[in-house]
Amino acid sequence: MRKVFTGNEYNGKPLSESKKNGKGFYDEILQATESLFVNMINRHSSVFFVRFDLTYPSGSSSSYPDNNDLVSTFSETLMLYCKRHGYDPKYLWVRETSPETGQTHYHFMLLLNGNLIQNAHQLILGYAINLWQHYLGIEDGKGLVHLSRSNDNDCYYDDQYGGVKIMRKDPFFQQVYEKCYQVASYLAKRYSKEGLPPHVNGFGSSRIH
Repeated sequence: MRKVFTGNEYNGKPLSESKKNGKGFYDEILQATESLFVNMINRHSSVFFVRFDLTYPSGSSSSYPDNNDLVSTFSETLMLYCKRHGYDPKYLWVRETSPETGQTHYHFMLLLNGNLIQNAHQLILGYAINLWQHYLGIEDGKGLVHLSRSNDNDCYYDDQYGGVKIMRKDPFFQQVYEKCYQVASYLAKRYSKEGLPPHVNGFGSSRIH
């Protein structure tokens, strides 16, 4: 990830307004995010967008392998689960290290067939928590998987559903799509992505066929 994009919009869509964006965004992640959105919107009349974070137990990230094997295995298993339910999942994750604590964490984005799923709580706060705690080798993973909310728009997330439906026939389709892309663009920020170990990727995503 070398090319850095600075600006408030990317291909006409607004970017995250977080105070952490002063160093710009990685163009490669912005492109990958846009490609996943476009692919899913073309495939399904309704797309369900979910954002969540994966963290380690406090102060313990250095106790785990310093590569992305855990999150890669987590992603693969979660995708298999979603595919078995017909959700046609697409994902993107990024790895970050907190400058304050030195703790590694991951930001995660999911795009699913919104005609078959419209509530993230069971999928994320149920299956994903159990899955993450299993791979961490701990008995209680509560609090380590966080559904994310946008501070840019109070009506972005409905707590009841934990995500957003992007529907092509919605008269506000473009606004909803752009808002979801804006929230997802937070994952592309350059801040806290420096200092990766050698030969370790800073992000991973679904392949588009």
